[in-house]
Amino acid sequence: MKRLIYLLVLIITFSCVKKESTLIKNQKINQIANYLDSLYGFSGTVLIAKNDSILFKKAYGFAHLGHKIKNNIGTKFSYASIGKSFTAVAIFQLIQEGKLSLQDNIGKFLPNYQNKEARDSITIELLLKHRSGLPNYFHSEKFLNTSKDKYRTTEQLSHLYENKPLEFKPNQQFAYRNTNYIVLGRIIEAITKMSYDKYIKKHIFSITNMQNTGNFDIDHTIENASENYTLSNSYPNQLQKTIFMGGVKGTPAGGGYTNVDDLYNFTLAFKNNKLLNKTYTDLMKKEPKNDWYGYGMQFAGAKGSGIYGHSGGHFGTGAEWRVFEKQNYIVILLTNKDLDQGFFDARFFIEKTISGTTPKLDNYFFTKKIIKTCLNNGIEEAKTEIKNSKFKLSEIDLNAKGYEMIKRGFYKKAIDLFILETFSFPESYDAYDSLGEAYMENGQIKKANKNYQKSLKLNPDNTNAVEKLKELKSI
Repeated sequence: MKRLIYLLVLIITFSCVKKESTLIKNQKINQIANYLDSLYGFSGTVLIAKNDSILFKKAYGFAHLGHKIKNNIGTKFSYASIGKSFTAVAIFQLIQEGKLSLQDNIGKFLPNYQNKEARDSITIELLLKHRSGLPNYFHSEKFLNTSKDKYRTTEQLSHLYENKPLEFKPNQQFAYRNTNYIVLGRIIEAITKMSYDKYIKKHIFSITNMQNTGNFDIDHTIENASENYTLSNSYPNQLQKTIFMGGVKGTPAGGGYTNVDDLYNFTLAFKNNKLLNKTYTDLMKKEPKNDWYGYGMQFAGAKGSGIYGHSGGHFGTGAEWRVFEKQNYIVILLTNKDLDQGFFDARFFIEKTISGTTPKLDNYFFTKKIIKTCLNNGIEEAKTEIKNSKFKLSEIDLNAKGYEMIKRGFYKKAIDLFILETFSFPESYDAYDSLGEAYMENGQIKKANKNYQKSLKLNPDNTNAVEKLKELKSI
């Protein structure tokens, strides 16, 4: 992703290089454009820039399926965890101003924080890097089973995690948790005496001319905003809206709305040191030696590839801003369907086209090819292709496609994909657990029972298999 003596030679060489550079640029954009056009059902907006100049910007699919309203370039999309980028920048702005440091603990700013261990030992740095050990409020039973209109401020979320035990000792391991960034948002509020939303509007959105970005309340009117669609759990092969599946309002951890131009403005301002000085910008975009996540920043591609940014995903949402530093590209991608309904395909193809392939990308596209073979030509042909290939299957992508088939009501197709998973990953308890579920959904009770037992044998702690086997006995 990175000599001349006579004037005549200089002119000729420069002319050739310039023509070649333009040709390569056009080829890459044309390849990406053609690929995006070929993605069935793709829904969202894409922006690509090189050398801080926009080369490609296009909208796809529908913002509102019921009224058949198409997405447009100005359409606002949920950006999910991209909000963590704004929070991290805000934290470093305050560090730059000398108002806090990476080694300050929670208790310095939130002295009444209920969990003493967390209050005294979790630092700003550990929150930024998701190494705090704080519990995951976002998946807690209380949050999931309570009306989300109860949670519109950072304080209203505090009782979901403050008095809960830590998942592990601070800095013991990495665990991606929205809770970390909720606490960072509260610390921003404590220091600035402003609400989180007012702070980022004044110190980030206003500076970067992001007029269409914010933590809007989704149960209120949002001008030119897309709806989010996920595969239905209630009706096979249908899409459903996601309004009951997440928060009612964006937070310091994410969930707000933006459009491609606003997110491009943010990316441009960040990389050109308009939001932080060069020292802190460089610190944020410095790739960790043994991790993919740094100070509110994700790193993609091969180690040292120079690809950084942040993505976000949830039911019916896939979003990302990326800087390809070595190639000097910026890519903005916003979608309003599930991640595996076009977002991953677009993301990985764009990365491959701009910066070249990696084993991860090769395995992803090989897995897609095998899935297609299995569904169209049968499992035996797929097995033969696997045996004859130098590439590896991605179990997570194969498994996800199997569950998509279940949601669509195509149980026999799901069974084939999960059989292929057990063939390729014979020691994976999850593969047999999934195959058991597909057989169960298809009414093949004996085979479901057999595969759940196999899963439990591989992993005696698989509580899902235990529960399913109990359920099967009553059928």
